[in-house]
Amino acid sequence: MAQKKIAMDISTKANYIVITFTGDLEYGVIEDIKKDLQALKLETKHGYIIDMQKVTNIDSTGFGMIVNFAKKVSVNEKRIAIIVVDDFILNLFAISQCDKIFPIAKSEDEAKQIIKEGWSGELSLSEY
Repeated sequence: MAQKKIAMDISTKANYIVITFTGDLEYGVIEDIKKDLQALKLETKHGYIIDMQKVTNIDSTGFGMIVNFAKKVSVNEKRIAIIVVDDFILNLFAISQCDKIFPIAKSEDEAKQIIKEGWSGELSLSEY
């Protein structure tokens, strides 16, 4: 069985920050990434785009990491949009109901528009 891996890349744009994950956001492989994500002290005008186009799997630990980051970001009244293009990952978002608290975009342009204009989900972070 191949060893699972995860990587995180951060790219600062004019009015937002893109956090790109590659690999498996799962228990046992995301501990260092989770610490790095929580330690980020990034300033942005509009918010954050989490790019999950290269994510191959995500479990409850991965969703928890994203929710905790979103709570940290929301304190500063910044927004988050998540890019998901894979049907399997989209299905996991639906099963976990994370698609009700985060806007899901198909591209960076769509995500950029969401964080600029806002989005209202079926559930708030505090209700999740």
